[in-house]
Amino acid sequence: MIPRHFFIILSVFSGLEAYKILVLYPTPSFSHQRPIMAIIERLVKDGHELFVISPNDVPNHKNYTYIDVSFSYKYISDEEANDDDTMNLQGQLSKWDIQEIVKPFTDIARKQVLSEQYRHFEQRVLSEQIKFDVVIAETFYLPFACFISRIFPGSAPIIAMSTIATDAHTEPNIGSPTHLSFTPDLFSYYTDRMSLWQKFENWFSHHYLHKQFRDGVVEAAKKYIQEAHGPENEKLADSCWSSASLTVVASNPMYYYPRALGPNIIELGPLHIKPPGKLPKNLQDWMDGAERGVIYFSLGSNMKSKSLPLEVRAKFLKFFKDLPSGFRVIWKWELDGTIPGQSDNILAQKWLPQESVLAHPKLRVFVTQGGLQSFQETVHYGVPTVGIPWFGDQECMVAKMVDAKIGVQLLPGELSSYEKVKSALEAVLYDERYYKNMKRHSAISRDFTSQGLEKAVFWVEHVAKFGGASHLRPATADASIFQYFCLDLISVILALSLLLLFVIYCVSKLLVSVVLQKSQLKMKAS
Repeated sequence: MIPRHFFIILSVFSGLEAYKILVLYPTPSFSHQRPIMAIIERLVKDGHELFVISPNDVPNHKNYTYIDVSFSYKYISDEEANDDDTMNLQGQLSKWDIQEIVKPFTDIARKQVLSEQYRHFEQRVLSEQIKFDVVIAETFYLPFACFISRIFPGSAPIIAMSTIATDAHTEPNIGSPTHLSFTPDLFSYYTDRMSLWQKFENWFSHHYLHKQFRDGVVEAAKKYIQEAHGPENEKLADSCWSSASLTVVASNPMYYYPRALGPNIIELGPLHIKPPGKLPKNLQDWMDGAERGVIYFSLGSNMKSKSLPLEVRAKFLKFFKDLPSGFRVIWKWELDGTIPGQSDNILAQKWLPQESVLAHPKLRVFVTQGGLQSFQETVHYGVPTVGIPWFGDQECMVAKMVDAKIGVQLLPGELSSYEKVKSALEAVLYDERYYKNMKRHSAISRDFTSQGLEKAVFWVEHVAKFGGASHLRPATADASIFQYFCLDLISVILALSLLLLFVIYCVSKLLVSVVLQKSQLKMKAS
C-alpha cells in the first residue's frame, strides 16, 4: 500500500506546476507555424494542458485541445486573387505594395474566431469556466488575443510571439522603442550601418507602414467584436499592443542585428530545428552521386517555383545545364513531372525534406527566397546562399546574409539577365570565403540554438507562475518618445542656457552703457 500512496502523492504534487495555456497563432503559413509548433510540442510533453487555435495541428498528444482553423489556407492563393479576401504571393511585392495585402491578412483572424470551430470552443470555455494561466499570441494579431483574454475567465497574462526577426509592434509598447537610425526596418534592404538618407527613409517607412498594419488589425478585431459580442465591447480591443507581459522572438542577432532590448524582450533564436531525418533513397543516391556537389533550389512555402516567368526559369535551366560535370541540382517544383526543358543533372520534386537536404555533406549552395526559417536552417547546417527576396522580411534577411558575407543577393528584377544569375551562383559556388564565413556563422548560431526551447519553456512557465511579468517592465514602456530620448531634459537645458545667455547679454549691455556714460561725463568735465 505504501508504494501506491507514494505514487498518488507524487502525481498530485507533480501536477501543481502544470498550467493551462491558450495559444492563438492565426497566420496560415507553415514556415511561420513551425516555431510555435515546437513550443507547443515541448509544453505538452512537459505536462501542461494546451488549447491551440491554429491552422496547423500538433497531433498525437494528450492534454491537448486543437481548434482547427486550417480552412484559412484558402486565403493564400497560387492564382490571381479574384476577391478582397485572398492574397496572392506569387511575385515581387515591394514594401509599399504590401499595403495591398494588409486587409486580407489582418482579416484572417476575424474569420477564424467567427468560425463554428472557435465558437464551440468559446462556449465551452465560458460554460465550464476554464481559466487559462497564460495566453501565447502571434504578435501580428495581438488585439484579438487581448480581447479573448479579457472576456475569458481570469484575464490571463499574454506573451506575444514573433516568428520574424523582431516584434516591431509590441517591443516599442512594452519598453524597447526601436532606434531606427541603427535598426533597419524588416521591410527594407538596409543594414545597421545606414547612410543619412537611408536613416531618414527608414524612420518614415517604418512608422508609416507599421501604423497601417496596426490600424488594420485593430479595425478587424473591432469588426469581429461588433459582429459577435456587440459594439459596447469594442473598447476591450484597445491598448492591446502595450498589454503583453513580454514578447518572445524566434530569432537573434545571427539573423538580424544586435540592438538594445529591455528584460521583457526575449530573443530565442531558431526553435524548430530538429536532428534531420533520413533522406528518401532517391534523394540520398542523387546527392551521394554528385562528385563535385549539389545546388538546392527552393523558394519556400509561399512563393512557388512554378510561378517564375518562363524567361527567368530558362536562365536557371541554362546555367544548371552548363555546370561542369559532377555538379547536380535539386529543385523544389510544385507541379507533376519534370520541369519543361530541364537537363539530366536536375532532380525536380514537389516536396523535399529541406533540413535533411541541407544537412547532406555534398550540398554546396542553397538558392532561397530568404525567409527567416529557411535562413536559420541553412545557417544551422552551414550552407552558403544565393538569396532572391520577393516580399515581406525577405529583403532584410537577404541583406543580412550579404552583410555577414555568407551569401549574395539576386534581386527579382535581375533574374531576366543570364549574366546576373551566372555571376551570383558562381560567386558562392566557387569562392571558398562564403563557405568559411558560413561555417563560423553556423558554429556561433548553434551555441544559441541549443538553448532556445529551454528558454521558451522557462519564460512561458515564469509568466504563468507569477501571473504576468510587470517586474520586468521598464519605465520606458510608459514614456513618450520625447521623454525616452531625453528631449524634455534637453529642452530645459536649452531653455535655461538661452535664459542665462539673455541675462548675460542684458547685464553686459547695462555695464557697457554705464561705462560709456561715465566716460562721457569725464570727457565733458575735462
